[in-house]
Amino acid sequence: MIYKLTTFEDLVVGQKAFLRKTITDADLSHFIAITGDLNPLHVDKLFAEHTFFGQRIAHGMLSASLIIMLL
Repeated sequence: MIYKLTTFEDLVVGQKAFLRKTITDADLSHFIAITGDLNPLHVDKLFAEHTFFGQRIAHGMLSASLIIMLL
């Protein structure tokens, strides 16, 4: 991945940034190990299958960290 540092003054209305990332079981396991967040929606496949989502989901803060990476 190539990063180009930009100053605030370089930003203009309409600029775009893109990131494509598939969240893997390893990503979730690492995030769980770092945060200690053991919410069953994130860690328990059987529990998560019976929720609105129908499957395990990534932590909101993991998603937020990907957005921050774009900034």
